Amino acid sequence: MGELTMNLNILQRFLSLFKSKPDPEFIAQQLRKPTGDHAQEIGDKMDQVNEALFDLTLDVMRPQDNEAILEIGFGTGNFFDKLFARADGLQVSGIDYSEKMVETAKRLNRTSLNLGRLNIKLGRSDELPYPDRSFDKVFCNMVIYFWDHPEEHLREIHRILKPGGKFYTGLRTRKSMLHFPFVEYGFNLYETSEWNDILIQNGFSVINTHSQMDPEIDFEGNTLRLESCCIVARKNSSQ
Repeated sequence: MGELTMNLNILQRFLSLFKSKPDPEFIAQQLRKPTGDHAQEIGDKMDQVNEALFDLTLDVMRPQDNEAILEIGFGTGNFFDKLFARADGLQVSGIDYSEKMVETAKRLNRTSLNLGRLNIKLGRSDELPYPDRSFDKVFCNMVIYFWDHPEEHLREIHRILKPGGKFYTGLRTRKSMLHFPFVEYGFNLYETSEWNDILIQNGFSVINTHSQMDPEIDFEGNTLRLESCCIVARKNSSQ
């Protein structure tokens, strides 16, 4: 299956979530911030498409015992257990822009929340509600597309990272995303080299970039294979 055909099939499957036939702009709005009756279905489909990217980011991040880690844009929160399985004594926080996703994540992670090892907040990543130098690691997957002013988000991430702390960006590149008709509605797309430049301009040192062709997944009866990338950046130890 060619890349263009594959990506158009993804669009069709998103469209199949709805009784009516929404236009690409509506799909873009739901991907940016799942709301209303479609939020849970959108969240579940995003989990299915993005699980391999999450796994790559987790492999690259290599959580260590007792680290403080923040995920920005956790969606359904369905993958927090994968994070806890990697190390002991983790203190994990999550922030998401969608009320519906926060509600879902709290329902799915009651045990971790009750144990005090997970903290979930509704909020924006350009106004992070955490003290300076709070986290060893911060990560996000498929989120930077929606940052209209990335410097504002990166300033906050830089602020809350401990000296020498690392920021992990999971994404798919402009080349692959341009096949989706909905990306013209509010998506800010990057090749990895472009995102590296933005990180450097905002006080980070880029360490390396990891990429993979994801395993095939079955999505609404069709087989897909996507490329995932994770960019690792570090806050200067003297900052």
